[in-house]
Amino acid sequence: MKVHVSMLLAVTAMVFSDYPFTEKEITEKALNLTSRYFQDFAHPETFVLYGGRLSTKDKWKYKIEDIKAGKPDPWGYGSRIEDTGLHCGHMLGAFLDAYAARPDPEIAAYAKKMYSALKFIYECSPVPGLVPRGPHPDDKTALYTDSSMDQHTTYIISMAMYALSPLATAEEKSFIKKSLDETGKRLKKYDYSIKQPDGVTEAHVGFSWLGFNSSHAQILLPTVYALFKGTADDFWKKEYERLADEETGKRWEFLKPGEHITLNGHPIYANQNCFRGNAFYRMLGDPQKKEIIRGLLTQCAEMQMAREYPNDFFYKFSPAEKWEALAKECGWPGSRLVSAEQAAAMYKPEFLAIADWQVRAMAKLAHIRFPLGGYHMIVTSENEELIKKYLPVIWSLMNNVDLTKIDDGETNYIFSAIAWHLYSFYFLHK
Repeated sequence: MKVHVSMLLAVTAMVFSDYPFTEKEITEKALNLTSRYFQDFAHPETFVLYGGRLSTKDKWKYKIEDIKAGKPDPWGYGSRIEDTGLHCGHMLGAFLDAYAARPDPEIAAYAKKMYSALKFIYECSPVPGLVPRGPHPDDKTALYTDSSMDQHTTYIISMAMYALSPLATAEEKSFIKKSLDETGKRLKKYDYSIKQPDGVTEAHVGFSWLGFNSSHAQILLPTVYALFKGTADDFWKKEYERLADEETGKRWEFLKPGEHITLNGHPIYANQNCFRGNAFYRMLGDPQKKEIIRGLLTQCAEMQMAREYPNDFFYKFSPAEKWEALAKECGWPGSRLVSAEQAAAMYKPEFLAIADWQVRAMAKLAHIRFPLGGYHMIVTSENEELIKKYLPVIWSLMNNVDLTKIDDGETNYIFSAIAWHLYSFYFLHK
């Protein structure tokens, strides 16, 4: 059959008319969001990404002496330095995703900065194999050593992804191999739990990942597989196979989609698991196992989009009268939002100017951060139809939120990460 050029052009136009943005618009959006984000939240020398604008660091709640004393708690929630590894790792993953779809020197430069930042964070630790929270931008010895599952898994997985990319030099691969081996063996020594430097005290969220359930399997298998891929060491290959085959492959059964799959009880943090799953999908070679993970990512993304906000877990963070004020101020039809999609659809710019500061902060979580986590899961779901379905609403939220009025680094980084994943999706399907 002979196909005329005019027919091909018509088909192309039909396919790409589904995108709510042009090639120029998605490229500019990703670059502009990232440029602004790095200008405000990245250290100019170490490139470490912080939870608050560096221009405000003198007003941060906890001072250097507080951090060194482990105050107000050893894990440093609210310090603005507690999730540096998480933010840098997720951004590195997004840059690598974009670079793989369309290599560009500007993207490569950003990825190099994230590698450098993660290396710096790791080398600040007082104990080899411990990925700390921090450090403070003005003192690399001011950090929190009560770290978390998310800091460790994100470090391991993002650095493994970088080692597998064409951007990594031999010297960088050598450092990654050494640091991942140290981190993995420290985790293994403590039954895949995270201990403070004393090797005895378990971190606040340092629980062991060896349980036979869907939550633990989604943490353990992607992380140990990343240790293997990032080090290219048979030790970690055998360790992965041991854990994957234990009890006749029971952990893989827990990764299959089904009613046993659960999400993080905190409805704005479920997206952290999608990062691990998406990287696992990318690194796996077995087509059948990849399809299992793709199904898992799809189910989790759909579950997140269907969640209520606030759920019962979230009510404990604010008094009942504040939730009532939020629902009234934002025009909710009831006492809760019934889905992440509804939350995004109801967003209005004036929510960022609500007079009551506490209700204003709650509105940002409800109508921006909550749906944003779901959209992060959508764009990393590896499900083409699901991504296409949500493209218009994701693009709408990205263009209607004034990020200069949002001081939370977490919200800012996820906007940038989503933009690069959309960039990747566009160029892979062009």
